[in-house]
Amino acid sequence: MYAVILVLGLILAAVPVKAETESWETLNTAGMLAYKERNFSMAQEMFYRALDALGGTTEPDPRIATTLNNLGATHEALGEYEQAELRYRHALTTIESIQGPDHPDVVVGLNNLASLYFSQKAFDKAEPLWQRGLSISERFLGDAHPHLIQTLLTLGLVTQVQKKFDRAEPYFIRAIQIGKESLGPDHPSLIPLYERYASFLRQADRDEEARVVDRQAEAIRATTSGSDSRE
Repeated sequence: MYAVILVLGLILAAVPVKAETESWETLNTAGMLAYKERNFSMAQEMFYRALDALGGTTEPDPRIATTLNNLGATHEALGEYEQAELRYRHALTTIESIQGPDHPDVVVGLNNLASLYFSQKAFDKAEPLWQRGLSISERFLGDAHPHLIQTLLTLGLVTQVQKKFDRAEPYFIRAIQIGKESLGPDHPSLIPLYERYASFLRQADRDEEARVVDRQAEAIRATTSGSDSRE
């Protein structure tokens, strides 16, 4: 998507307002490029036309799920949250019908719908979707893959904001542990993990423990700075 951003004008110019035949690929690409340019109304029009271009499709088609997901993103960007939810849900059920409910492709749909709910402070709806996505990812990646870290942090946050501290803490600890095992104990990417955990501890009124975690982050930062100065 980023590689073709420079030909946005050419792509859009190639899509006439009332073309008799328009390919899904051209319209979907035009929509993605318009979205990248934050022209959400144009992107939405392109995606709806892309969906129309698939109107004769009778077999389950992953392009329908892709287009519905993209439409959900444009509705969300325009503040049309009910429409965004409908499109995200439709995209999710479509890809589930094609790939099955436990396929890795389902995780994208789960994450998008969960993020929408989170932005609307519907935390109780967002949490089980992210939890389901984590379970699917663990099934295919194992339980110690670094790609799990972001989902673990997100689950920690969504449970933290609900003040479910006993449930939130294991997510943060596990994210840090996976980071240490996959990157090494002094990798600078651990710093934001420690900082997130320290923030959680402070909200849970565990200030002394938070200071200990802060010192762990500072130790890595000092080690990293020392290495940079020696270079």
